[in-house]
Amino acid sequence: MKPQMLIDAPSVVLRRFRQEDTEKFFRMGQEEEMRTWLPSHVFRDEAHAASVLDYVIKQYDTGADPRTVPIVFAVQLKPTGDLVGHVGLIPSGEGVEVTFAIERAQQRKGFATEAVKAVCAWATGAYHITRIHGITGKQNVASQRVLQRAGIAKLREQVMCFQGTKQAVVVFEYSSK
Repeated sequence: MKPQMLIDAPSVVLRRFRQEDTEKFFRMGQEEEMRTWLPSHVFRDEAHAASVLDYVIKQYDTGADPRTVPIVFAVQLKPTGDLVGHVGLIPSGEGVEVTFAIERAQQRKGFATEAVKAVCAWATGAYHITRIHGITGKQNVASQRVLQRAGIAKLREQVMCFQGTKQAVVVFEYSSK
């Protein structure tokens, strides 16, 4: 049975991406915070963003598991229906990693925290995943706060290849146990 691909949180809904999200997805990827903290989420042009979204969209109906393929949701505001970011679960050396980004204009409003909490709870039920990691650059204090507010505990600091460069990171772990 394929898991539900619509997740409700207090202020946001996590939904499947659609091709019509391409322009906004591309624009969010051009923001300075994205270029700084998640350079792997920056796209050359709108066609590149469309190809990435096409791959993301194809994963929804495969019945695949985030331990083997990325499962990424659009973060949409409930009151307006506006797309404001993404949250996802991706396979990593740590098992499964939660990844997220909210556009600059909507940051500091709790939307990232809600999205991270919701996707972790969803993964626990849909895939029986009991541990999910969050990894941030050591200097990315804002993302560390999101993970902590979402109830994800800091595990350790280490140096590793992250976002294409060897750097100091902070590793967090969500546990459903």
